Amino acid sequence: MKEKKPKLKLGLLHVGAGNMFASMILSGFIIGYFVDQWLDKTPIFMIIFGVLGFVGGMIRVHEMISYENKESDDDSDN
Repeated sequence: MKEKKPKLKLGLLHVGAGNMFASMILSGFIIGYFVDQWLDKTPIFMIIFGVLGFVGGMIRVHEMISYENKESDDDSDN
């Protein structure tokens, strides 16, 4: 007999994905700001790390949402 996995609430998963996306962008800007202060440069590193945070956030959110979709497809097959 197959045990059922507890289902995550879809809204909470999306809130978590949005929070993760925003925190990755914000942390990229903060790290870039401190690197700029350390090297006494214009805000070039803040922009670079902000873009890297954006790209990393998009990848992470895509992984979370696609994993959730895969789980819901597996449940509908049964």
